[in-house]
Amino acid sequence: MIFNQFQHNPMQNRFSGSRGWLAFIIGLAVMTLILVALPFLLLIGAVTFIALSIFGRVFLKRHLARFKQQTEKTFQQGDTQQTVFKDHATQSSAHTGRTFEHNPNE
Repeated sequence: MIFNQFQHNPMQNRFSGSRGWLAFIIGLAVMTLILVALPFLLLIGAVTFIALSIFGRVFLKRHLARFKQQTEKTFQQGDTQQTVFKDHATQSSAHTGRTFEHNPNE
């Protein structure tokens, strides 16, 4: 009785007849689609990466230039207020040692 269970193949009952052929065809179709679509997916990914890197640099350059313009405008507006403090600081303290004033325009 125990030996009788090893007489037949247990996989034969699972994948037999039309179900077996259907599983085989579905597996073959999935593998074919993956092998056909994978190069195109990699190509699309590479093109997207290149496009983002090129246009990203242009985009960041534009935003960096706009940011620099805004900081220059605010800095120029702030210069009128800072000149009073600069003049007072240079008159009251003598330059001794190795202390240098920072000039942000340099």
